[in-house]
Amino acid sequence: MYVRWQSRKRRVPQFGRYGKQLRAGRDFAFSREGTSEQDIHWRAILVENARVKGKPTQRHIAYLAGFTDSAVAIPAQQRFLWDNIAERLDSLGNRISREDRKRIEAVLIKKIGKPPTKAQRAKLDRRRKRLLGNLMKRSEK
Repeated sequence: MYVRWQSRKRRVPQFGRYGKQLRAGRDFAFSREGTSEQDIHWRAILVENARVKGKPTQRHIAYLAGFTDSAVAIPAQQRFLWDNIAERLDSLGNRISREDRKRIEAVLIKKIGKPPTKAQRAKLDRRRKRLLGNLMKRSEK
């Protein structure tokens, strides 16, 4: 069992400001601010090898996550992504072993970064409450 990666370039970044205008085929695209690269959307798909009529094929197990490079650069989005991945892996239950789960998480860490610690999660939660509290106060006025 392993993670299969699929990617595609986005015309505009999902998060953050647009950077330079780039030529992408006949159309134009924009880079992420501060870089000269387009934003890339990644899909992580859990597959296993199987033989069908004597030929090796990949059997789809689960869609783990979809994210962009611009999203991974934002700690709150990274936390949201890891929460979704953990939920997805938990829902697979006994279909994957502990060893497989550790290997899968190690591969994801290389692409996404480490999951946030408890202290980082608490800090993100405080910041979110503070921001939402300010929004609620504004809407009441």
